[in-house]
Amino acid sequence: MNYYFRTKTGLLEEVMQPPEAFGAAVAAAAEQPMERRGRAFVQAGLNLWEDPVSAEILRSIILTAAQEPAALQRLRQLFSELVLAVVSHSLPDTECNLRASLISTQIVGMVMNRYIWQLGAIATLPASSVTDLLAPTIQHYLTGPLPSSAGDDSPSPG
Repeated sequence: MNYYFRTKTGLLEEVMQPPEAFGAAVAAAAEQPMERRGRAFVQAGLNLWEDPVSAEILRSIILTAAQEPAALQRLRQLFSELVLAVVSHSLPDTECNLRASLISTQIVGMVMNRYIWQLGAIATLPASSVTDLLAPTIQHYLTGPLPSSAGDDSPSPG
C-alpha cells in the first residue's frame, strides 16, 4: 500500500474517484432544454448506475464514505463540484442552490433505495418506469413554484 499510495489518504483519494462518465453525464443533462432537463437528470443517474462498472465504483464510494470521515468529506466535495454546482449553475433564478439540493434529494434517495439497499418496488422497476415516475418531480424542482417559505432560514414561530 505504501508503495502505490504513500498514505491512507492517498489510498482514499484513489478509491474515491468517480467514474469518468459521472461529471460528463451530469453536465450533459444540465445542457438539455429546460423542459426536458428533469428527465435528463434522472436518466443520467440511472444510466450510470445501470452500468455494472460505474455502479461498482459508485457503490464503493458511498460505502466507503459511510465508514470513513475523510472519505465522507471527499464525497461531499465531489458531489458539490460535480453535481450541485453544475445543476445550480444551469438554473437562472435566485433559488438555484435550493433547487439543486432538492433535485439531489430525489436522485440520491432513488439511488440508495434502488441500488444500495435494494429496498421496495423501486429496486425492481424497469429504469424507464423509474424515469417516468421521478422526472415530473425533478422537473417541478427545476421550474415549478416553491413555497414562499422555502429557503427561509428564520426560525418558525412557536
